[in-house]
Amino acid sequence: MKFKVGDKVKFLNESGGGIISKIISPGLVNVAIEDGFEIPTMTSELLKIDIDATVESAKNLFSEDYDVEIPQNPETSYENDERNIPLLNDRARGVLNLGVYLAFVPHDQKWLITGMIDVYLVNHTPYDILYSIFIEKERGGFAGQDYGSIIPEAMVILDTIDREEIGKWSKGVVQVLFHKDNDDKVLSPGNSHFKVKPTRFYNENGYKESSVMAGKAIIISLMPLSAQISLFESEIAKKDETAAFVVNEAKPVEPEHIIDKHKTGPNEAVVDLHIYELVENSSDLDNSAMLKIQLDYFTRCLESAMANNLTKVTFIHGVGKGALKAAIKERLSEYENVEYRDASMQQFGYGATDVIISRH
Repeated sequence: MKFKVGDKVKFLNESGGGIISKIISPGLVNVAIEDGFEIPTMTSELLKIDIDATVESAKNLFSEDYDVEIPQNPETSYENDERNIPLLNDRARGVLNLGVYLAFVPHDQKWLITGMIDVYLVNHTPYDILYSIFIEKERGGFAGQDYGSIIPEAMVILDTIDREEIGKWSKGVVQVLFHKDNDDKVLSPGNSHFKVKPTRFYNENGYKESSVMAGKAIIISLMPLSAQISLFESEIAKKDETAAFVVNEAKPVEPEHIIDKHKTGPNEAVVDLHIYELVENSSDLDNSAMLKIQLDYFTRCLESAMANNLTKVTFIHGVGKGALKAAIKERLSEYENVEYRDASMQQFGYGATDVIISRH
């Protein structure tokens, strides 16, 4: 039997039970009992039971280490679907645009690239949604993963995986129906094809905080609410013979400023310019095309760092034939308020350059 965080269980070999508070491995979990202690327990020694308090336990688990307020809506009853977990509303962490998202949340928030990961479908909209999720199989075709409903401003856990299962969630399709009791329009069904590079899960810079959940996560935008058209609008589109059925392409949620996702401190950042960090597939690119992509990204990050008052950015360019390093130095000569030097060899080897930005 597969368990999730928030499941209520009882012990098979002794009296009592509790709530699953952490998935340590597929065969071992922590069970939080009434006196506040957590007991590591083999899943073979547990029995899952029906609960009315799943959401309350999940709310406690998500908020115990964070000083945030979970919004309460008296018109909404979370008891109708025990899987629904209310979203946070912590604007101090930024603003996330309304929409439907896929979120990957590591259990270990101190060591983000190790341990188990929870996969959530996030409904950050004022609509109830019905969803269906399909995972793309390696040899073609799709496998149904999950289906259900999510109330407004809530999320459900879809899966708990270890690092060896990351590839399972690399490609898939999410379908959504939007519902509201009273509205001036009816939204068309949403369809999104998502792709997540497995290497993203091993880069700490890919995990970001958001206003809707505690802790850092990789968040993929599936369906921005602003992009969903009404049924009336879709009927007009059908009259255009050139119109085609549109499937949203899922995109990683990026910070407002491109340099933000590379920051390692209040005024510093590290940007990896290796081509495999910038594009999904470089096999069709020649050397000049790759150099252009790398140099363009370097310029965008540098100017974003200047606009946001950073004082140092380390650019990792590798050793190779030195073409990228030479191009970076030539580009830096166009700016008056920067200096550059070789980055720490102990930390980055021979393939990185520190750019120091003056604020005057």
